[in-house]
Formats: sequence, structure tokens, C-alpha cells
Amino acid sequence: MVSEARLHALPRRIRLISAAAAALMLLLLFRRAVGQILFQLVLALMLAWAAHPLCLRLEKRFAPGLSALLALMSFLLAFLGLLWVFVPQLLAQLSLAVGAVPQLIDLVETLFSRLEESPLLARLQIPAIPSGDLLQRVGTAALNAVPASIQRISGLTGKLARAILAPVLAFYFLRDREMFCFQLSLLIPLKIRKRLLTALREMRREMGAYLRGQLLVSLSVGALTALALLVTGVPAWLLLGLVMGICDLIPYAGPYIGAVPVLLFSLPQGLYTVLWALLAVIAVQQAESIFLSPRLMSGVTGLHPAYVLLLLTAGGLAAGLSGMLLSLPLFVCMRGAARALQCARQEEIP
Repeated sequence: MVSEARLHALPRRIRLISAAAAALMLLLLFRRAVGQILFQLVLALMLAWAAHPLCLRLEKRFAPGLSALLALMSFLLAFLGLLWVFVPQLLAQLSLAVGAVPQLIDLVETLFSRLEESPLLARLQIPAIPSGDLLQRVGTAALNAVPASIQRISGLTGKLARAILAPVLAFYFLRDREMFCFQLSLLIPLKIRKRLLTALREMRREMGAYLRGQLLVSLSVGALTALALLVTGVPAWLLLGLVMGICDLIPYAGPYIGAVPVLLFSLPQGLYTVLWALLAVIAVQQAESIFLSPRLMSGVTGLHPAYVLLLLTAGGLAAGLSGMLLSLPLFVCMRGAARALQCARQEEIP
């Protein structure tokens, strides 16, 4: 009986393996087209997710189709307006920052040489820091990284220009989101459908709350830092504010990373500008910890700082900066799924 069952199952396995091999060959042959389609799909999902809160408010007064169209148009117009206002200034400050790199290297070399000649180092028996070669390597790496970054940005801009289907897909995702969710739920086996849907809802809730709160905090920190640096007279204030906002996505370690370029670009302006820039960064971080984070991120993660540092370390070791950025959202997502599955099991116990 067992051998006959195996003989009957063998052709089915062969068909499954053949179908998987054919699908893999098609993916390899048309990987560019598949990659472009996936890019448009991901971009459409991101647009729909960003416009979803506004769409929910508009649906209280208008039809779902009109609400989705108005929400998407409002978001896209606001985004394009921000690009039109800030991108030229940002590119100009980027070129200014590239031109200032050699001067910054000379200033840091001068500071290191003065430290090497300081009698305090000799008294404390601290070895001299080999600064020259290291700074030259860092400067060369920075100058080489800028064209690569500009090329990546231009490549991303080209992809965005070709993603003409993304807004259309985002409109349909917003308007017919309940139908799409229902059709996708039918693909889940009936035995695990309830548990899996409960886990997915909890994951969506946890991830949405974390991302919205963190993005609002980072946007506020970047804007406040740029404004404070503009007032203190630091060049490339918009670029440095953008860097600080991105670095703020990394908890605990991000503000220290973002403060380094702020201090470096303040050095040519003198000691007073460095002190004022440092005070500005500290003031913005204090405003974040006292006002912004408690209101926007209250109860979202609920993790002890030691756990957060361990997650950041693990993410950095696994995938570098992207791993550090994704470690907390992924953990929050998995925690929500585990919590939902545990609640579902407890409800099933008589």
C-alpha cells in the first residue's frame, strides 16, 4: 500500500518540480521586467499606505473612488511641491559639501597635529594618533562616494519616472482594498485562516503605528535641526538636517552619528559656531526626548533600552546600516504576530 501511494504521488511531485523549474527559468529570462513590475507594485503599496489615513477621513464625506483619488492627488502634489522647493537647494549644498571636504581634512589634520604635540599626552603616556594617512583615506573615500551616491539618486529618479503605473495601482488598492484583502484571504487554508489573519492584522497595526510615529519624529528632528543650523550660520544646513533626520531613525546611536558631520562642517566657521551648532543639536534632541517621542511614540515599542541596543547590534552585524534601520520594525512586527497567535490559542482552549 505504501509503495503504491508513493508511485501515485511521484508524477505529482515531478509536475510540481517541473513547474517550479519553469517558473525559475522564466524569472531568470525576464528578470528585468519582473524587477520593474515588482518595483511598481512596491511603490504603489507605499503610495496607498501613505494616502490611506487621508482617504479614511475623506470617505466620511465622499464616495470611496473619489476619496481615493483626492487622497492620492493631495499626497502626490504635496510630495512634488516639496521636491520642487527643496531639491535644488539640496543639490547646491551637496556640491558645497563636496568642495569643503579638502578644507575639513586640513583642519582635522591641524587639530590632530596639535594634539600630538600636546605635553598632556606625553604625561598620560598616550600614544600618538597616526592621523595623516587615515584622514587622507577617509577624504578619498568620501570624495569617491559622492559620485556613486549621485549616480544612485539619478538611477532612482529614472526608475521613479518609469513607474507610471504605480499611482494607478495605488488608486485601485485604495478604492478596492477590502475586496483585495478578501480575495487574498481566500488563498489561505481554512484551518489556519483565522489565526493567520489575526496575526496579519496585529502585524499591520504594530508596523503602521511604529512607522508613522518614527517617520514623524525623524521628519520633525530633521526640520528643527535644519532650522537651528540655518540660524547659527552653519553651511549646508538643509543637507545636514536631512542627514540628522535619517540618522534619527536609528535609536540611541543615530543622533551621535548625525552630530559628527554637523560639527565637521561647523569647524571652518570658528569655535563659536561649533559651540552653537552643538547646542542646537542638543536642544533638538532634548525636545525630541521630552515632547516629540512621548507624544508620537508612546507605547509603540515598549522595549527596554538594553533590548533595543542588542537588536541594533544584531541588525548592524547582519546587514549594516539597513539592518540597523530594519531591526526594530521587524521585531515589532514579529512581536505583534506572536501576541496575536497566543491570544488565538487561549481563545480556543475550552
